[in-house]
Amino acid sequence: MASIIGFYPAFLLRFTQNILAAIIYLSWSQLLLAGPTLWLSAWLWIVRKLLLLPLSLVTGVLSFVTTPAAERGRRRRTVLISGGSSVQAIHLARNFHCAGARVVVVELEGLFGLARFSTAVAAFHTVAAPKADRPEEYVRALCEIAEREGASFYVPVCSSSPAYFDALAKPTLELLGCSVFCPSPKDTAAMDDALELLRRCRADGLPAPAFYSVASRDDVLRLYENGSLRGSRFWLLTAERKVALPPTRHEFRASPIAAAVFNEAVTPRPTALVLQDVPGEQLVTCTTVRDGSVLANVTCRLQRGGGLVPEHAPDVDRWLEELFGRTLRRPMSGHFRLRLVRSAPNGAILPLGCRVGVPLPYICHTSVHPRLLVRPCRHFSRQASGPLVVPRGRYWMHEVVLEALRKPGVESVARFVGTVLDRREALFVYWDPLPYCAYYHVQLPAQQLLAFVQGRPGTGMAALARSTPPPVR
Repeated sequence: MASIIGFYPAFLLRFTQNILAAIIYLSWSQLLLAGPTLWLSAWLWIVRKLLLLPLSLVTGVLSFVTTPAAERGRRRRTVLISGGSSVQAIHLARNFHCAGARVVVVELEGLFGLARFSTAVAAFHTVAAPKADRPEEYVRALCEIAEREGASFYVPVCSSSPAYFDALAKPTLELLGCSVFCPSPKDTAAMDDALELLRRCRADGLPAPAFYSVASRDDVLRLYENGSLRGSRFWLLTAERKVALPPTRHEFRASPIAAAVFNEAVTPRPTALVLQDVPGEQLVTCTTVRDGSVLANVTCRLQRGGGLVPEHAPDVDRWLEELFGRTLRRPMSGHFRLRLVRSAPNGAILPLGCRVGVPLPYICHTSVHPRLLVRPCRHFSRQASGPLVVPRGRYWMHEVVLEALRKPGVESVARFVGTVLDRREALFVYWDPLPYCAYYHVQLPAQQLLAFVQGRPGTGMAALARSTPPPVR
């Protein structure tokens, strides 16, 4: 009885502390970032317009004079991009805009339209979330937008809806004259299925971690009994859950979490995967593939404390060329986020899973990326394109501020100022400042507050780094 009585004051104290921590975080983050950043961004935008207006007029006249007559009347290509609430979509829109395209962005209803604030976006539309039992409604809405805007190219980001629905829309969109940069529905379903990917790798001689498909608790118990799970750590993965399997059969039997996985509705076919947890470096790729050829790839290493650091990885590049060039047999096009591990014992690259769509490491790409997807007209191909990866990677302003506050001092302040001034912020550019302000002062605080209320981990790069490995679809 005494323990029950003592529970409530302790609970109320912890709850009050959490509420105060959330309020203080939201308050100081807005005071430190919102005011100065908003005014600085606004003045940078105004100065740019005033200084570059005469120069742009002169450049426009020269461009008109030097452009062939057959090309002057050519209509700008319209590119349709999905996932308008994501940072990836902002980078895509900016890059296509700088390459001379007219950019239209679409997002699901009810999500924060981050791309709506970008000067690179000519039009923003919303559609209802796709439904598994009526996917034709999503396909029809997407096709209506593409036809209305005259889109000739569609790049699905797949950040807010599964890539499978965009793949279903591909045949109809291409009949309307809009090319779609994603695999077919069959290939999309196969790539989004970790079990199928591992099977294909093993069948064609690519190394893979130990894995087993299971459909019930009895299947997992048999793996314990025959010694398949001995000597290593394993994950139990389903479409919604990721559970670390205990080392012994007895502990698994007594585990309520593992038991709950198979108490949910299970289809007749195996829907769960037991995957070996291989010790080594965790890697994430942003891979651009066209007709089975790897056009570009950015490999990022997952840091232990969270965050993605781009690195030059020739072994990963060779593995990707082997995967898409030989193992998958049928040539496909699209963006892929592959989760890999570089095995600590022998340095072998092993797959953990894949997602079709534009992943967050895309922010390492520069304006060279649109030229890999679609060939621009000669008028725009004269633009210079920078390196594929930003040196030393990108950073997130809120994480830099938090790091400086955790370790106050002259050295941390100097590092903070130097980091801010080197123009590697993941979202800020001086000619398009509003998405930066909208993300840090509206979208991110709302996400953090919602995560706190629902008891979920915070959003951002650290949360992405902790989600290893991905669930199975």
